[in-house]
Amino acid sequence: MGRTSSGSQGGPDEQRKASDEVATALATVGNWMFSTAARRRIMAASGLELSLGDYTLLAQISQHAPVRLSVLAELMEVDKSTLTPPAKRLEARGFIVREPDPADARAQLVSVSRAGKLAVRRLRKARADTVAELMADWDTAEIERLAEHLTAFAEAIKKKG
Repeated sequence: MGRTSSGSQGGPDEQRKASDEVATALATVGNWMFSTAARRRIMAASGLELSLGDYTLLAQISQHAPVRLSVLAELMEVDKSTLTPPAKRLEARGFIVREPDPADARAQLVSVSRAGKLAVRRLRKARADTVAELMADWDTAEIERLAEHLTAFAEAIKKKG
């Protein structure tokens, strides 16, 4: 995939132009995915009643658990104190659990509980359904090609950071 896939090889100028188009499209997609309107739509479709902050934190804990809130704060580029209230709400609802950090008994790790995993599944399904609505008039083969290319792009990001 990528450099060896079929189609026009083009030169550096064509590749730069195509890369610019990808970057522009990804900016639009990213802005939409993280917009308040899209997150509210996904939240409503999930049937869960979580604030946007709680939703965001639950998703981050799910992705990085077990993890210290201080580490998440660094990853999310926010002050740790902003994560404490949503973490307490998620814990009160039974969506996350805290446990002592084996590396430092004074610190705590947070993880997603069984109920939290079910909530995350509902959120992911709602997100997938929301995206599917946007592509309702696409052919399945087009969606599969997009998924293949985006997956390869995601892998390249993971490799190069």
